Amino acid sequence: MKNNRHINKLSFRPKQSGVEKSTAIERSRFLDKLEMTIFVVLLLLMTSCGKNIDYLGLFMTFNESPDERFAQSMEYNQNHGYDIFMEVPDEYKVYAMSDIHVDYSTNNLDKFVNDYLADTDAAGFSLCLGDLINATGHFDYFAEHVKPVADAGKRIYYCAGNHDLYFNQWKEFYSRFGSSTYWFEVHTVSGFKDLYIALETGSGTLGVDQREWLEKTLKEKKNQGFRHIIVFTHTHFFKKDMSQGHTSNFNLEETYDLADLFDRFDVSMVLQGHSHSRDLTIFKDVVYLRIDALEDHYPDAYYTILTIGKNINYEFVPTDRHFD
Repeated sequence: MKNNRHINKLSFRPKQSGVEKSTAIERSRFLDKLEMTIFVVLLLLMTSCGKNIDYLGLFMTFNESPDERFAQSMEYNQNHGYDIFMEVPDEYKVYAMSDIHVDYSTNNLDKFVNDYLADTDAAGFSLCLGDLINATGHFDYFAEHVKPVADAGKRIYYCAGNHDLYFNQWKEFYSRFGSSTYWFEVHTVSGFKDLYIALETGSGTLGVDQREWLEKTLKEKKNQGFRHIIVFTHTHFFKKDMSQGHTSNFNLEETYDLADLFDRFDVSMVLQGHSHSRDLTIFKDVVYLRIDALEDHYPDAYYTILTIGKNINYEFVPTDRHFD
């Protein structure tokens, strides 16, 4: 009864005269205009603060939507097909890096490339989990420093991170590195098979079409006898701090939906980056491994080596390079 009386009291308003109503309407219009003016001014200020941060892109996607980027990735896959690595050793090593954020220096990236190419036990492919560059431009600089991998007959599989989408850069990422949603297989000498699935999560969501593609792919692959299914992407699914407080984080409902999907189809591991710090979460028997940043000037820069065999083991390798 007390609550009801309180609600009734709050809902009561005395009648207003015509003059009062007109004044209230004008005041409301003024406040709306003031709010919009402040919003526009803030946007102009943020966009004029330099080219290093896409302030608008931190909060929402203004260019291609996740579904539009997915459609382009599918077109690329249709034209180029899906890869299968044959006659791979039953146990092999996969080098993985994330959050390189290249601007004008590539010391840690160069170390990754050199170490990978010098390791005779490493697989013919490695993984890059996004945020190749730090701000606008520099894709050409990044591409120049990973060219030795292709020259050695090996390759890097990429997925786009949020920084790769800022400043309307998806078009350039796509033209240089291709699809950000795809799969490839590894077949070992003894007949074991491993499936790798790349997802594009730069906007903190899969979108509708990519989510449908993921479930369809997992259903089609379910009975093909894969030893391991490894998903790799940029944005992590479990938010444990506020280091990435903008919208390029998954909401709880989508995280739960995907965690259920990964569990139902026996995904072994989900590799993620984005937060620049490692984390291990096991949820519904699926291992979610978040790896460190490889960015120069970062105090604790590491890359990751996965050893894929009967089990999946991993180690974090420090760059041993600390720059001021």
